[in-house]
Order: sequence, then structure tokens, then C-alpha cells
Amino acid sequence: MQPFSVKANDLDIHGLQFGNGEEVVIALHGWLDNSASFVPMLTDVPSNQTWYCIDFAGHGLSSWRSSQAHYYFIDYVDDVYALITALKLKRVHLVGHSMGAMVAGLFASCFNEYVKSVSFIEGIGCVTTQANEVASQLKNAILNRARLTTKKSRIYTSKQKIFQARAKTTDLNDELIALLMDRNIQQIHSGFELTTDPKLKNHSGFRFDEAQCIGAIKELTAPSQLILGNEGYSFVKQNLEKYISYYNNLRVLEVPGGHHCHMQSSELCFEHIQDFMQQNGAC
Repeated sequence: MQPFSVKANDLDIHGLQFGNGEEVVIALHGWLDNSASFVPMLTDVPSNQTWYCIDFAGHGLSSWRSSQAHYYFIDYVDDVYALITALKLKRVHLVGHSMGAMVAGLFASCFNEYVKSVSFIEGIGCVTTQANEVASQLKNAILNRARLTTKKSRIYTSKQKIFQARAKTTDLNDELIALLMDRNIQQIHSGFELTTDPKLKNHSGFRFDEAQCIGAIKELTAPSQLILGNEGYSFVKQNLEKYISYYNNLRVLEVPGGHHCHMQSSELCFEHIQDFMQQNGAC
């Protein structure tokens, strides 16, 4: 494991690199997480593979978007394209967790020529807004932005306080929380603060509706698989039921664990991903 960074869309995108082989995998984490969420899986990467686990913009060690910019879901797709271009990659395997899974799916729909396979982990389709709710979605986002402009970053007296706060919203054990959150923390003179951009918690100003989501899914031709945690989010299973018939080639598997099943059942998830990649272009 070694750190890496690349300039993409004028952002410094940081991450963790595993291996140095010709077969390339790009791993995309979930909302408010970072590249460390893939560390438990990648203890023994095959010699022919290179895994680039990135911190999305505004997460981990990567740059925040500018003060006037916001975090639109579609911009993450653009960032992945910029990353692949900057690294001069031709075709890759994509592995995405939660929000990262949705980004991976939409990228593969737009740029099939770059994608050998897609492994979704606890995330599929898109978060959508009904067409008749578009105006209220935008209004709420704008009002929320205005409130956040006056909100100061919270300072914590210790990392443990941050770990305890995260523990209230996850079923991860203390060791995995510390592994994940340590990359989202920086020490300052008065204590510790999160490196994640507070604007990530803004309401989305725009989302696809279901028809647009379905239209995008139909364009995804790369072989795809979805790994579910048996105690994962019900939202993911609902999206699967809603959209499964529109995928051209989707395999569905279940492993023990919750929404972060790739951290809790890391060896089994890695085995499933390796098997799937070997069936679809990996040497």
C-alpha cells in the first residue's frame, strides 16, 4: 500500500495504491467515507493488478471544490473520467461502494469503452427525485446552502470523540471505525477537525428522476455484479427490485454484514470481486 495523488479537473485527488500490475481497478468509496474503506479487502492483491482507491473531492485528503461550487453527483462521474485520463488508462475494472457504486454505474453507462467490469457494493441505480418535486428539491437545497454559510466547523478534543460520533450512525466495530475515520481527520492547534467539506451535507440541488435513471442503466453494457450485505440498507434492496430488469448483465450476491460489508466480510467480498474480474477480462 502506498499513497498516490493526481491532478484531475484542477483538483488534487489523493488515494491509496495497492499493487503495480497491468490490470487496473479503480475503487470508489461511499458518501463521507474515503479510500481507507477498501483497506481491509486489499491485504493480498494479485501481482498482475493495480488498485487505485481514491478519495472523492471533498473527502479524505483530496481537494475541496471551490467556495462557489457544490457537490453534484454527476460531477463525480466527471472526476472519474479526469482521473482515468490523467493516469492514461485504457480499460479498467470499477469497484464502488454505496455512492461510489452509483458513480461507477453512471460512468460505465457513459463510457463503456473504458470499462471491463463493474462491481457494485451496497449501492445500485441512483437516488432519484420525482419530476413533480424538482422545484421543492432545488428550493430546499438553496435554503440549506444559505444556512451552512454561517456554520463553523466543529472542533473535537480528541479523535476518539469523532470515532464515537461515527459509531452512532454505523454498525462498524471500533477498529473499523478508527481505520475509516482516521483519514478524515486532521489535527489543528485547538484539537481535531474533519477534513471532509461541510458542503457535502448540503441537500442535493438536482437529481435524476426514475425515467432518467432507467435510461442510463440501459446504456450499461459492461458485465456487472452487486454485492449486498445481509443486514445492509433496505434502500439498496428496494433499488435492486425497482431497477434489476433494466440491467443487461447483472449478477447479485449476498455476504454477511451491513452497509459496509466490504469491510466486515472483506475476504469474501474480495474473492467475489476477483472471481468476477477474472471472468471478465482480468488475466
